This record gives sequence, structure tokens and C-alpha cells, in this order.
Amino acid sequence: MIMQFLSDRPSEMQSCDHSLRDENRDESQFANPTHLAKHWRATAASAVAIAGTGILIGLPWLFQSCFLLGMIGYTCLIMRAAEQSPLRAASESFACGLIALAIAFHWASNSIFGTTHLSYTMSILVFIGLIVWEAIAFGLLGLASCMLRSKGPRWLWLLVPIWVTIETHWPRIFSWATAHAYLGFPPILQIAEIAGTAGVTAIALMGSVALARYWRFRSSAQAMGEAALAFTMILICCGWGVYAFASWQERIGAASTLRIAAIQVDPTYVESLGKMQQLSDHVSGAADLVLWPESTLGNYSVSLDHFGDEDFTVANSEMPNPALLPYPDLHCDLLAGGKTYEVGQRDQGVYKNTAFLIDRQQSIIGRYVKRSLMPIGEYVPGETWFPVLRDWAAVSDKIVCGTSNMPLELSHGQRVGMLVCYEDMVADNAASSVREGAEVLVALANGSAFKDPDTLRQHLKLAQLRSIENRRAMIRCAATGVTCLIQPDGTITDELPIGEDGVLCKSVPLFDDTTFYTRNGNWVAESATWITLALVPFLLFRGLAPPDSPWSVGH
Repeated sequence: MIMQFLSDRPSEMQSCDHSLRDENRDESQFANPTHLAKHWRATAASAVAIAGTGILIGLPWLFQSCFLLGMIGYTCLIMRAAEQSPLRAASESFACGLIALAIAFHWASNSIFGTTHLSYTMSILVFIGLIVWEAIAFGLLGLASCMLRSKGPRWLWLLVPIWVTIETHWPRIFSWATAHAYLGFPPILQIAEIAGTAGVTAIALMGSVALARYWRFRSSAQAMGEAALAFTMILICCGWGVYAFASWQERIGAASTLRIAAIQVDPTYVESLGKMQQLSDHVSGAADLVLWPESTLGNYSVSLDHFGDEDFTVANSEMPNPALLPYPDLHCDLLAGGKTYEVGQRDQGVYKNTAFLIDRQQSIIGRYVKRSLMPIGEYVPGETWFPVLRDWAAVSDKIVCGTSNMPLELSHGQRVGMLVCYEDMVADNAASSVREGAEVLVALANGSAFKDPDTLRQHLKLAQLRSIENRRAMIRCAATGVTCLIQPDGTITDELPIGEDGVLCKSVPLFDDTTFYTRNGNWVAESATWITLALVPFLLFRGLAPPDSPWSVGH
């Protein structure tokens, strides 16, 4: 045993000697000015690449014409992540996402400060926390790129369903998607009538993967063939989009219409009700339906069925209430936002955000209750466990959501699909109303608490695809903007200036047919989810290739 111990010592000592020499060599490299300079240059180059990628991804949120830069940004993220170790791929991609989200939602810290009881410093910290959380999705995209490359470069095509799955299921306040970066390129958006927002995202990321395959393997005939096939599919989608866009412009011109007047007035101002009445008088006889924004009226009992008797209205509403008779000289149907409470719950602070449809005789002929509540604005995630969050977020009233997706029927029989504020960002809310027969979509919003115009514009961007998905015109009536008309082809043909009182009175086209997306829902996201779930065990339990040869397994 002793001899065996002694015989083993030289090899152990030799091993230790090699280790010491390696450590000394590493230390000498950092001590050497030349090696140290190379190290810092590499670090600086990496930081520039991360920042540049994040900027490319974030810019299309501010400038819609920069959509191609967004595609290049995702290409850079995929290529860098595929050449990294798993940890570095995830961390660098996370950093890219952090930069992109900070650019896209740069207005959020001021909005948080202006709408909550938080200090400005705390508002900035909350903003950082929110974008850190949402940037994890980009980290997962980078990690997936790294893990897929261990199977070979061809596996990178599976990033398309994986990213669609991440975007669909990662919890977030605003339902942003890669598709929204392409609002400046209508042809690619038209696929949304078949595949929804997820379909646009899938086409866009396919382009990024194709660019990555082409750029990395220009000398490989197989890689070039794959990239060419992907680009051909994208061109076919865009070509069909051009045709669909032109076709729908013809249909819009030939469709039957409804004259709708949207009144833009901030309801938080004193005498705002009188201003709305005055502006509504300007379209007397010219409109079939007048819209007033969300939160225009008061709080009423669900038992109130008309505004014709002031004493009856007083008995069935909370005081003070200037809107006991919202519009005495009503010349057509009026659709306006307010709140309702259940019988016996007056002044108890439990409300439903409600849209009231009122006819010329002051009868309430329809009500719609908001189904999807606004996070932080109407409830706070986690408030059940931490009630103090409601105080910090300045959420005082208890709002409960509705369940009905039935359209409101106007006096002359037209069917209006209702969306209140945040709901025009929720794809299923619009689709479910159209499935029930809505011929046009109406969104009432009150964003008066948000002072930055970019906030209001980004809300509009997140709503714009609802029109294409369902091929319905959407008219938005917003307290301070953006009040506008979105056509079924996704174009915004008319809008009022942000922050200015005004009237938008337009002939809005009506349609009653349904799209493939409307009938079948978010089938692309569901299919992508099943594909991703099938991939997870395969990727986790088959091991990863060494990080020093990332692209070497197959071309």
C-alpha cells in the first residue's frame, strides 16, 4: 500500500504542477499589457454588440419604418447566442432585451410616477423591475438558440415556435409582440386574418433565422437552400398581403356604412360633460351613433334602465353625479362609459366598468361590462397577499369584471362589438365579439392619467392588429387620444391630435363575414406551444455540445 502510494505521487505532483503552470500562465496573461488590452477590447466589443442588438430590436417601436432593423437585431441576437455557452447566451440575450424594452417603454417610469403614490425614485425602480422581468423572455430566446445549436444549425428553425410560445405565455402587463414592430409594413400584417398576431411574429422570426443561416453558411449549398426556401415563403406571404390589402381597400369602399362621431374630451376636467354635449351638437343629424370616452358618466345602479326621470336617476346613482341626464338633446344613439354597482351596494366601492348604450328616448337599451381589467390601473397583481400594493398603486375602487361578449345592438339593428380601454389590446376579446355577430368594433378609453404622448401612441399600436385579425373597422374614442378610425386592412385613416378636444365623425364600414382567425382563435400560438413542450425534454436530457464548436454539427 505504501509503495502504491509512493508510486502514485509523481503523477499527482505532475498534475498539480500542470495546474499551477496553467494558473500562472493565466495570471501572466492578465499581467501582460498586450493580453490585458486584448481582453478589454474583447469585452468592449461584446458590450457594443449587445447594445447595438438591443437598439436594433427597440428602434421599430419608436419609428415604424425601421422594421427591417428589428429583423436584423433578432438575427444578431440569435447568431451571438448560438456561439456562446448556455449561461452567456442567456445573459447576453437578456441584456439585449433589457435595452430594447427600455427604448420601447421609455415613458413608463414617468407614467408610473404620475398614476401612483410612489416617489419618482420608486417609480424608476418599479420600471426597472418590470423590464427586467420582461427581458427574461429574451434570455430564454438566447438560451434556446444555444441549446438548439448543440443539435446542429438546422435545429435553429425551431426557434420560430419557441419564440411564439414565449411571447404568448410569458406573463406581462402589456401584450407586446414582435409583430408590433412591423406595423410600418402592412403587407406582412395581412397574414393576421389567418394566423393572428402570433402568425406575424412567426413570419418575422423566420426571416431572422434565415438571415442567420445565410450569413453564417454562405458557402453551404444546403444552408443557402434552406434560407432561400424561408425567404420564398416570406415573399409569398408578403405578396398575398399586397393582394389582400388592395382587395380590402376595394371592399371598404363598397361596404355599407354607419356614421359614427367620436368625441375627444378629458372627463376629469370641470364642465367636461357640457363640453361633450356642445361638441356632440356639432354633429346633430350627421351621425347615427355618438361616442363618449370611458369614465364619462357617473356611478349607477344596475336597476337604472333610463335617464328620463331625474328623481329616479338620483335614487339609482351615487352622488355627486353631474350626469343625471347625460345628453338632454340626444339626436341619435349615445354610447358612453361609466360604472355600475349591484342593487344594495350603493357607496360600497364595488363597481363594474360599464359602457351604456342610450337611445333618443333616454332609455338604456344596452350595457357592456369590461371583461379584462387593467393591471395596476384597476387591480394590482398580488394584491390578495399584499394589500398595501393597492395603496402604492393608487387603486381605490374595487372593480369586478364582466363575462358577456355579446355585441350591443343599436336602435336601427347594427351590432357593435365593445372594447373598453385595455381590452383593445386583448385579441380574444375582439374575436369573441365578432364571432357573436359584431359588425364594427368600438373602443372607449380614458388615458388622461398618462401625460406622455408616446404612452397613448403605443396603446394604439398594441390595438391596431385587432382590425386585421377580424377584418372589422375599429373606431377608438379616447379622452385625450388617440381617437381614430382603424380600417379592416389595419390602416389608420383619420385621427384627432393628442390632448386636444375635438370630434371625429366618419362613415365606418360594416362587415358580417368572419376570418379564419376569428373562427379558429389563436391556433398558431397553440400549435407552437405543443411543439415547444415536445422539444423541452429532448433539449434538456440530450446534453449540450461543447461551446467551442457551436456551428460545427452539420450545415
